[in-house]
Amino acid sequence: MYAIVTLQDSDEVMVVASNWLSLDKKQCCWPPFKSPDKCMEAVQNRIKAETGGKPWEKLNISFHRECVTFEKAKEGQKEIKEQKERSYLLATGFSGILKRQRLESTQGMSNNQLQPLPAVTPASTYRMSADDKDELLQMLRDIKSTVQENSAMLKKLLKDNTVSEAPSSTSVPSKDIKANLKLPLRTFEDVARTERELNTATTRKKYVKYLSGLGGFGPKDVIKNIMQQVITDDLAKEFNWQGRGDKRPFSHLILTDVIRDAAFKRSVNRVECETEIKKYLSYTADRLGRKRPREQGGPGHEIPIVISTSLMDNQPEMETSRNFFDE
Repeated sequence: MYAIVTLQDSDEVMVVASNWLSLDKKQCCWPPFKSPDKCMEAVQNRIKAETGGKPWEKLNISFHRECVTFEKAKEGQKEIKEQKERSYLLATGFSGILKRQRLESTQGMSNNQLQPLPAVTPASTYRMSADDKDELLQMLRDIKSTVQENSAMLKKLLKDNTVSEAPSSTSVPSKDIKANLKLPLRTFEDVARTERELNTATTRKKYVKYLSGLGGFGPKDVIKNIMQQVITDDLAKEFNWQGRGDKRPFSHLILTDVIRDAAFKRSVNRVECETEIKKYLSYTADRLGRKRPREQGGPGHEIPIVISTSLMDNQPEMETSRNFFDE
């Protein structure tokens, strides 16, 4: 016996061996073969639903009917496909759209004729010709094929992707992992300790895995998420990219290489990564200027004047920040 089913994930009508169905006929074992010919052979021979003693994956299905022979099942598959396609045409009104396109084409070819074109019949009452039907069915098959390919590709990407895609506003790192890595860094002693730890490949991999899992959309968001977890603003203000002035060079740290590797796993290349780190470090004083008045003065404290004065009095800091992007 053979069964005609619709795979719920792809909405594809298929013929399968009846012995592959679950008792309630809501699931079906599916062969792991990549070759369509091998899958077809497995269906025709109704082989046992396992490979090397390992059961096949079960897929959710909608059961239609069973047939005694494979040929009858293929005929039933074709009928059900055409029924679904006709239902889709009626639901979307594609027949009326195609008729309208043909009338417009006729109008363009008949510029010398002055008589008006006949009114377009509404989709709900228009009776399709054989040519219309064939053309629309082919269009739907092409669309369906594309959707199925995209679905398969998306499923593979989701299966292969082990990194969280949560945006920065909802990205919540594991507290256990964070505590184990002793982040964020708060003192120069913390930096020196971390640099020693990162000399081992195992520890470096742990940092890369943790930092790449912080999420973010685009280079700015990714680097912001990483830097916020890596270093406090109080310590970050002691660094700039090249170590100019009285600052320490962030680019010389092993930790910076780790950040590059983590960012690369989020599709952020080296140039984008370094640019965003420079920006993040250069804006540290501004972040502290906004944060500290709120902490000291409470909700009713007026902060705009304090920020403006501190920035005007700190011209060397601003000048250094601007120089980062000339390096």
